[in-house]
Amino acid sequence: MGIPKILIIGCGAVGLSQGYHLSFGAEITYLVRPGRTSAFQSPKKLYDYKDNALRIFDNYRVIESPSEVTGEDFYCILDTMDGFTARSEGGMSTLKAVGELICNHSATFVAYSAIGLDMIDHYVNTMGIQRERLTLVGSMLAHQPTKSIPLPESADANLAAQADILYSYNRGNYGLIVFNSQAKLTKALGEVYSKHEKLRIQTVPGFVGSSGTLMGTLQLISWGIDGFQPFEHFRNNKGLWNLMLQAQREILTLSRFGLMGWLLSWLIGSWATVKMIVGPIDSALPLHYHIFNAFHHGGKVIKQDLKVLEDLVVEGQSEGHVMVALSEIIRMAEEHVAKRLPSS
Repeated sequence: MGIPKILIIGCGAVGLSQGYHLSFGAEITYLVRPGRTSAFQSPKKLYDYKDNALRIFDNYRVIESPSEVTGEDFYCILDTMDGFTARSEGGMSTLKAVGELICNHSATFVAYSAIGLDMIDHYVNTMGIQRERLTLVGSMLAHQPTKSIPLPESADANLAAQADILYSYNRGNYGLIVFNSQAKLTKALGEVYSKHEKLRIQTVPGFVGSSGTLMGTLQLISWGIDGFQPFEHFRNNKGLWNLMLQAQREILTLSRFGLMGWLLSWLIGSWATVKMIVGPIDSALPLHYHIFNAFHHGGKVIKQDLKVLEDLVVEGQSEGHVMVALSEIIRMAEEHVAKRLPSS
């Protein structure tokens, strides 16, 4: 068997940071929007916050349509679209075209990072592939150069100034989180990722993908209402913190989560929630997690996050749940976004 081929949908911060590390064990192809090929030509320079090093990424190709690679056999597809984009007209068109590309290649699977209620069903229906060929993943933190994310003190400013993308892999030398709902696909991703000299995949239980990602979205939206101040400030905002805890219970007691959700609604109180948030904070260092998320979840993917919570309210109300706390979180978040991003 030759070197496996991986098609990555999107050549932004997540696509480039993941593609670079995957390129140690695979041939990388990027699918970008028509007319954008020139913007993504190699080489690209990636700044590694943890190792304080500049990585050169030049062994990849860029295409603008799946028709350019018809007949090629891909190991997997890595889709970097967020949930809002994946459900947009353009996103659905892309997913449909990629689904047609791989429909007769039954071994090709899709790793996606879009967050949303019943997102896997959206991919199944739009791409026309079986559920068993889909797995949810989460990337290391990565971003394009922006004044909104100042360099940490430990960073080499000269190296960082040359970068097209900056990233911080997860503590423990993990580059990609895989929600293990499909053991065969998890193993396949792990095998190709392990070709990198240092980074590996981090495997977490599959059920975390269904409830944990929703909890994480709520927590980040709530933190955004507090202005993405350092975590201690958010934790000490008692009114907001307790409202978020109540909203978590409202979500976990929805019928989709069954008995496990009901149990978690009692187990995930203030102490457990602190642990859920502090872990990623420590893992991101030296990149400041709250500053990164002020840029990312406070603006870049805010539409995805709000849609997730809005859909949960609708589902809860349809089951007879009042969803008072979650509705108030959404109202406060929309008010905060309107003040911060008046033109959006």
